Amino acid sequence: MQVGVKLGAGLAAAALAGGMLSGGAVAAAEQPPPNPETAQPQQEEEGHGPGAIVVGPEGAAKALERLGQNRLRSRWCRGQVLPANGLNVRTGPGLGYRKVGALAHGTRVSTDWDTIERRDGYLWVRMKPYRWIADYKTGHGNGKWYVKYYNC
Repeated sequence: MQVGVKLGAGLAAAALAGGMLSGGAVAAAEQPPPNPETAQPQQEEEGHGPGAIVVGPEGAAKALERLGQNRLRSRWCRGQVLPANGLNVRTGPGLGYRKVGALAHGTRVSTDWDTIERRDGYLWVRMKPYRWIADYKTGHGNGKWYVKYYNC
């Protein structure tokens, strides 16, 4: 008789423990959504706001052709910043370099096309020593210009 009582008590304890375990799993699955204030912010584009010239595959190919140009001489090109809310200026060619300011919409720039580097989804070009901008954002068969050039 005691065997039956012990076995029954053991089964009841197992049933309760199983119920608590599954209830705990349900409670863990019902976590609140992440808090937007503590979530990691997404990297915003180098060019801020509308105004960039969006291009398809042909325009993207022309932009990327600049990577193979002769780098033995400077090739200064003049243009104008397109994004309505400006374009970041950095100390080097990439998102890992420190941002030192932004150029306003319509600012005239001179860039050395023989310094173009492709990094972090952009084509970076040197403006003057230690100042770089992303003049083009690469895409999947397309892209967009942040600078409208006049003499290149």
